[in-house]
Amino acid sequence: AQAAQDCLPWHLYGSPMDALPEAGAVYPRTVFPLPEGVPAGWKGIEKEYGPNSKSAGRVYCRYYSLDGKYKHVCTLKQVIKTDCEDKGIDWEPVWDEYQRILKEREAREAELRTAERESRGQLAGDRREAAVKKFHDRFGALVGPVVFCFAGWTTRWTYQPNCSQVRVEYIDPNGQSFLLLKDLECLFQTQLDNGTGDYLEKLIRDAKALADSEVFAQGSKKARETGGVYEAVGTEAVADGGEGRVLTREDRAALATKRQVYRGGRDKGSHSKRARLVLGTEGLEQTGWAALGSPDDEKQAIVYFRRFLGERGFKSDVELLLLNGVAAEQKYARRLRGVYYRMGELVAGQPCYQKLLHSQKRGGKVGCDSIYLTWNGGHMKWEVTTALRETRPVVACSAALGEVGPVSKAAGPWKVQDGNGDFFEDAGLTIVEAGVE
Repeated sequence: AQAAQDCLPWHLYGSPMDALPEAGAVYPRTVFPLPEGVPAGWKGIEKEYGPNSKSAGRVYCRYYSLDGKYKHVCTLKQVIKTDCEDKGIDWEPVWDEYQRILKEREAREAELRTAERESRGQLAGDRREAAVKKFHDRFGALVGPVVFCFAGWTTRWTYQPNCSQVRVEYIDPNGQSFLLLKDLECLFQTQLDNGTGDYLEKLIRDAKALADSEVFAQGSKKARETGGVYEAVGTEAVADGGEGRVLTREDRAALATKRQVYRGGRDKGSHSKRARLVLGTEGLEQTGWAALGSPDDEKQAIVYFRRFLGERGFKSDVELLLLNGVAAEQKYARRLRGVYYRMGELVAGQPCYQKLLHSQKRGGKVGCDSIYLTWNGGHMKWEVTTALRETRPVVACSAALGEVGPVSKAAGPWKVQDGNGDFFEDAGLTIVEAGVE
């Protein structure tokens, strides 16, 4: 079936014209089904502009009727007009209805983006000021010497020669950076309001007890003296007299290059370049059975996804895999866990799988996450990646195999990345084939 070659990105519900390539996508690729409101019987094909085009590096989409009658239609408006004229009906009401559906979808997606930002404490306007005031009423305003002494945090001072100023940056244990203390206060108050900030009372109390303005001021002084960057862990510097480290501008350039090299998941001497992993920990929220909270949920997910794919032309026995058992403390546990379907094309000569998603917030739509299970022939192992290219970020990997074998039989234990390029074994991670009911 034609759809057996399809991938199912979220943007299939409204593919933009002349867009940037999607991370991990392989072009040309089929877009099917088309957005809600477009007549049935059509598909899109996304292609990249050639290297000599003024639009090189971007993607465009053309539309084709499934019966082969119409080809190379440029826009969805032309699709609707052509389809309606072919059926002998007025096209404008159909176009108006599509526009209405499109606006409703965009409004829902805007709400989701706002909710996601707010969950990270990124409030705006009066709500931001109210959150900061509420935090001040309880803890007082945060100051540099106190945040410097937060347990597990790193403070970085960067000399800026253009303005002869020193920028101070506060980095939490997960690597999230804050330049403004007000941003941090807003985040902390958001956590308190949603019930995840119980740890803050002790964090702030202990830091206030350690705070030393003179030690904190040494950071700015050392950044100026070196004309580069100085960073330190405050609890070590104040309580134990520990020294931070100084990075000159040359050191910083070398460090930036070094960070482009994938550092984990291989034995010494077998390193290869890997792209830096940039991946959110939550992804699109999965609720109900799609969250895979129980064996019954897993069975329901398999049945639902198999039926959905079948309705779109995939074979009834399309291969589905269930990845589960990832330890909850793993940073990317939610992004890894899920049902993966076998894509139509081979990658590195082996099957490749992509994670399926289902979301009630998007009207019960099914789509794909940019998470892939694919074979690495150079290192003879299966990997979970966010891209299908030679230089790619790796989220997790199996142990090395002596020969090619199914991913469900891959040697363990799997290793999962912590977000900083280091990998840790996860004995619970399993990948099993989902049988046909």
